[in-house]
Amino acid sequence: MGDKKISFSKEVAETLGLESAVILDLYNQKVLDNNSYDDLFSSIEENAKYLSAEKIKSAIDKLVKYKFITVRENNGKQDFVVRSASKNTDSNSLSDEWMPSNETYEVIAMTKIPEEFISLKLKEFKIYWVERGQQKNNWNSTFIDFIRREWAKELNSNKSIPHVIDENWYPDDDVFDILNLSEITKDSAVKYLSEFILYWKDKGAAFTTWNSKFIDHVKRRHMMNNNLGDNEENKKYSEPGKYKQDFKTRKNDNTWAKEINLD
Repeated sequence: MGDKKISFSKEVAETLGLESAVILDLYNQKVLDNNSYDDLFSSIEENAKYLSAEKIKSAIDKLVKYKFITVRENNGKQDFVVRSASKNTDSNSLSDEWMPSNETYEVIAMTKIPEEFISLKLKEFKIYWVERGQQKNNWNSTFIDFIRREWAKELNSNKSIPHVIDENWYPDDDVFDILNLSEITKDSAVKYLSEFILYWKDKGAAFTTWNSKFIDHVKRRHMMNNNLGDNEENKKYSEPGKYKQDFKTRKNDNTWAKEINLD
């Protein structure tokens, strides 16, 4: 690439990936040939020799998926139009009428943050910055950072509130790391996930420690499968809760009476 310098925003790199950010900046520098897919691919290879063919293809696919690259029919040929992020070099204060750009919404949408949350936080964002009167030339980037921080706080605050298990619940990656220390693979642990969710969903209990409960459940089930075998007598120990027998068996159990001497 010679002396050509690459510059891009942190937000683009974090959201789309480093390779996609590089391609967008090369397009802004008007060094890419976008007459066809092959021309676009070759010009990226020529100007970014440090990117492998596989990474270039993956980056192009991602940019097409999120409509940063669009395919346009032109006299029977396909032109690949690369859309650059709009730039604003003039600093200004935020007004009551300000709204994030369409590109900003598209970037935020990649993070799967609910639209209702974004709309609610937009009002808070505007009130804060309108009252401050500070001048910026990157309000869209500022809004993206604000939404990401607020969503992270929202997720963290919910973890401290007891909640019933969701049918789509899935353990954190740390859970499998901990189980791996006990020589229990991720594939083995996931086999017990459905029964774990079903049991606690039926119970309706609310906890903040679902990860810990799942670790205990997997260890218990794994140990029983290894040590107790598959006979019918031992199946009563497979319940995820603290009891080793089902409710009906416990209810009809009168062995305690044998220990009482009435004579």
